[in-house]
Amino acid sequence: MKKILFYLVMLFLLAFISYKAFFYFDRKSEQTEIIKNRKITRLSAREIAQIQEGDFILRRGFGFFSDYISKELNDSLIDVTHAGIITKRNDSIFVIHSLSSDVTEIDGLQIQPLKDFLKYSYPQKIIVTRLKSNDSLIGNKITALAKKYLEKHTPFDHKGNYEDDSELFCTEMIWKILEKDLKSVKIPTELSTRKKFFYSMSPMYDTTYFDIKVNQYKIKNK
Repeated sequence: MKKILFYLVMLFLLAFISYKAFFYFDRKSEQTEIIKNRKITRLSAREIAQIQEGDFILRRGFGFFSDYISKELNDSLIDVTHAGIITKRNDSIFVIHSLSSDVTEIDGLQIQPLKDFLKYSYPQKIIVTRLKSNDSLIGNKITALAKKYLEKHTPFDHKGNYEDDSELFCTEMIWKILEKDLKSVKIPTELSTRKKFFYSMSPMYDTTYFDIKVNQYKIKNK
């Protein structure tokens, strides 16, 4: 019995060390790409001028984990890996988004200047979408709710439990605001379809729900 317990403890430690090592080297890879691409402008002045309060910004991030998301959680030539909500302060643009403490110093909801958010994106791999709505104030409502979760220091959803609102991963935060808080969209309710919906990036640029305001993939593929 003691030998079995010993092996179980060793397996747990090995798994833990491997997990930490993966994200350590993932961050190293990310930093290398950030430095390599630091002089490249991500959004033009024309593209920035199209951004409004409450828009959603999608980026293709660097690193091994982003590589996995780009391939597994998209179903088209688009390969975005992360999403956030646009907000403005005194004519400056910021992004409210949720990240794991495995890849950033803050676990969960955080706010970041747009220029810093863009540093973590591959050039020409950014999309900005806007909710289809007749409500002219919808953008303000979206950011007000995002700020509420930010003020609560809502942690990152490491377990991926999209029905538990106490923790939120990046797109889960957005769909919670749109589906549950504002009741402005109807998304799948059947269990397997809903699971696939939440574990995918493609709904975030689905024109059923959104108007696409900036699409660098379209520009790139002309």
